Formats: sequence, structure tokens, C-alpha cells
Amino acid sequence: MSLSFGWKRAVALMCAGVMGAALAGCSEQELPLDAQHGIADQSVLYGMCYLLEERTADSLDIGAEVQLMKNLGVKTVRQWMHFSHFMSDPATFHEDWAATQNMRALLAACTEAGIVNIGMNHHNFCTTDGKASATAKPFARDVSEGSKYVQWLNDYYTSWYTLVSAFPEVMYWEIDNELNNPDFMTDSAVKGQSSYNVRQMAEIATDMFYYASRAIHDANPEAQTIMGGLTEPNGLGTGNTAAFLQYLYDNIASGEYGYFYGQEDAGTASTDPDDYFQIACWHPYMSNFNRQNFIDINNEYYEIILKNEGKHKKVFFTEMGWNDGNIGEEAFLENLRAMFGAVSEMPYVETVNLFKMYDNGTLNNWDGAGYQYWGFFHDADPTHVYPQCTKSPDAINIDGNGNCITGAPKRSAYVYQELAGGSGDLTLLMKEGTA
Repeated sequence: MSLSFGWKRAVALMCAGVMGAALAGCSEQELPLDAQHGIADQSVLYGMCYLLEERTADSLDIGAEVQLMKNLGVKTVRQWMHFSHFMSDPATFHEDWAATQNMRALLAACTEAGIVNIGMNHHNFCTTDGKASATAKPFARDVSEGSKYVQWLNDYYTSWYTLVSAFPEVMYWEIDNELNNPDFMTDSAVKGQSSYNVRQMAEIATDMFYYASRAIHDANPEAQTIMGGLTEPNGLGTGNTAAFLQYLYDNIASGEYGYFYGQEDAGTASTDPDDYFQIACWHPYMSNFNRQNFIDINNEYYEIILKNEGKHKKVFFTEMGWNDGNIGEEAFLENLRAMFGAVSEMPYVETVNLFKMYDNGTLNNWDGAGYQYWGFFHDADPTHVYPQCTKSPDAINIDGNGNCITGAPKRSAYVYQELAGGSGDLTLLMKEGTA
């Protein structure tokens, strides 16, 4: 396993922006450094989140489900690919595990369908203190010789190297998830209960981005690294994203990060943000969607990138969506249309991965009771019987008992298909006799 970082390469950049053809042929450096311009390729704007971990062997039909995404018009899919799904420790990958075999089939089917895979992991192994794999971050930053924190970072590097080496077909890797969210950036097993303040979260995240980027590019020099999507749990503009982004850039510029602690000299520290993430990313959830506020706040965050990097950078929104159970289906449809209309005016955003493909009809799923209705399709698992959302009186594909029909499209699926320019049957997973 190499610790080299010889992955730098020239990247040809296409011009993009509101001036369209007037800017054709110019270089990135000639684009005005403002949020009205960008280098994103919005031909892949329409994305989806697909959680293989929520599917069961009894109902999983990878061929039909990928065809369903293709029919929707999906161009990118965010895949949950946690270390613990395929690995028992940082260096041990299990090819014979069912999760591995299913993921290989899913990735291949998406590629065949012309859908770009984005791999995301936000678990980590900790081989000290008997701590298990988790989304928690067990130690505050301490880069002193022999510290548990540095050992944890070394494990993190090895884990990423193992994962990326095993899946060379994945060309985009998102490094962790919502690193400014106390639900995940916690030093305990309890969501939201963290002793880390925002600055400490950013310190840990900066190291994670660098160690993971080193591993990803040592394993696959052609892969692109993505900042683990930032978020604001109470909605876009209400949290710490702006401060967190600036802390990240301050850390990178300081020269106190960006090298392997205890193995390399501090004089080799990288101050190049691309060595930490090549693509920026955040999750702009906004329950009460307001088009202009959405544009203005996202532009504010992008301006932080421009100020610190002095160049344009692609941005992915790897999660975005609404819960029918909270806002009702009609508001969901209005928001969906308005959001994609707004993003079309944000030329730095390349793709938006809607959360998520399916409802989860279990009463005690990972995101808690009451979070069942995020999907574009009713839960595809026939063992999950859950009722129609009472806030959606016009919901479709409800059976005579008021239960959601397994795998059936919701109204939002048809709106997504219309917006994305998709075509084809959206009822592929409906149980026979229920159409």
C-alpha cells in the first residue's frame, strides 16, 4: 500500500454560466469569480439517493429497480457504501458477503444504464479502546506522537484504501457525511450529544478529508473526491455551514494539516484544497421552500469557496428532499419543481441527489418513527405495511385498507420524471393485481 500522493493531473475544464454561448471557448480562469458562473455540467443534474441497506433479500430486484431509475431520468445515484457493509476491519474486505455481491451487481447495473455512481461512506473503524465501527468520531484532534487520534486516522486511511481498491469502478467518492452535524460528528454513540464545538468538528473533518483523499487517490488515481455533504438540521441558512466552511479553509491554509502525522515532516503539509476535496458538497434541505432564499444562501456558501480558492469548483448536493409526512404531498410537488428551477440558475451545481428512492415503512428505522415518507415510491418491501400519509389526501396507489401499495410510484415520481426528461413505466415493482 503506497502512501504516495502522485495523483495530480491536468484537468480540462469546460466553461459554463449564465452567459452561455458568449463564454464558449474561455478558460476557467477567465470566468468571473462569482456565483452567477460555474464549471458544473448540469446534463447530470437529476440524481437520486438509493439505500441498498434498506432493501431486503426477499424483495430486492436490482435489474427492475435500476430500470426504474433509468425510466425516471436519473443521471447520478448516491450509493451508501459504508466500510462495515463489506469489511470486518480496516484491512479485511469480504468478497463473499451478500452485501458485497449485491453492491457489485447494483453498481454494474447503474453503469450499464448510464447512471453515474457516487460512493459514500460515513462509518469508521476504531481499533483502540475497544470502540466499534460507527458514525461517531471518537477522539478530538490530537496529533501528538502515539495519540489515539492519529491511530484512528491511520485506520481511516487504511479503511478507505481497502474500500476504493475493492471497487475501482466507482469514480466519485464522498468522504463521510454531514461532518458539521452533531448527529454524526459526536464523540459518543448518542446522536446529537457531542462535546465538539463547530471549530473542533472542522478540525477533525479537515484531517478526515486529507487522509481519505490520500487513500482514495493511492488506490485509484483517477477517482474524484467529494467533501462529505455539510448540512443544517433545522434547514438551509439556520446552522453553521458558512462558519464551518471557513474553518476548513483556515485549517488548510495554516500548514498545520495535510500530511501524515508521525510519518512525514510538517514541512510537506499541503495547503491546496484539492488535496482535501476536489468537489464541494452540502445538503440544502429547506422544508418551507423559498426560491430566492434558496438561491441567495447557496450562493453565499459558494462565494466562500471562491474567496478561499480563487477559482471555480463543482458542487454536488448529495442529499435534498422533503418528507410527505411533514409538509404533505402537494407542497412536496411544488417544492420539487421550484428547487430544480432554482438550481438551473446556479451553474456551480452539477447534480442533486434526491433523498430518497423509497419510503421506509418500518416503524423503527434508522431515522426514527415519523420519517417514513421521504421516498418517490412506496416501500418496495412487502413485509413493510404502513398507511397512507394522512396529509396527502390525493395520494395515489393506496389499497382498499388505506395502506400504501408495495413499490408503487407516488405522484412525486411522475413529477420527477417529467422534470428530468425520463420516460417509461414507473410501476415495475407493483405487486401483481394492484395496478
